[in-house]
Amino acid sequence: MRADLNPILLVTRTLPLVLTLSVLDPVSAQDAEKSGSPVVVEEIDPIKLAAQRAALSDLTGETPFILRESGWSGTIKPGEARLVQMQFFRRNEYQFWLAMGNRKAELNLNVYDGEGQKVDSDVIVYDETNVASTRVRPELTGVYYVRISLKTTIDEPQKWSMIYAYR
Repeated sequence: MRADLNPILLVTRTLPLVLTLSVLDPVSAQDAEKSGSPVVVEEIDPIKLAAQRAALSDLTGETPFILRESGWSGTIKPGEARLVQMQFFRRNEYQFWLAMGNRKAELNLNVYDGEGQKVDSDVIVYDETNVASTRVRPELTGVYYVRISLKTTIDEPQKWSMIYAYR
């Protein structure tokens, strides 16, 4: 066996480097700026932020929802719809929050089962018409579809963002 391919020698040669790299302090954004290194700043999506603000009251209290990291976003034209496929589990409760950019945008948020039948849900109304929420308690475990649609109250396509939580 070649010495440079020997796993024991490979580990003993690279371990000091790994240990040295792991104890180095991370570079702060100010230090990176001074050194000329690029600083990566994640831009805050104001539409997703509107959905998150609407969700805040349901994420606290005696029986809070647990916000999932996954979310969806895109652009939709007036009169069109988008479907998001989900796996629901009976005995769980799910809540979705949908937001659009234009405050005059009126939207629909509905849930359908795997056979295309509309599922009973609790619609939560907000002061702003560009934010919608619905809460669903599926009777069966299975595939469901969340349908997002934009009413024709405006003419321009709209950016949208949807988040969800469960309990």
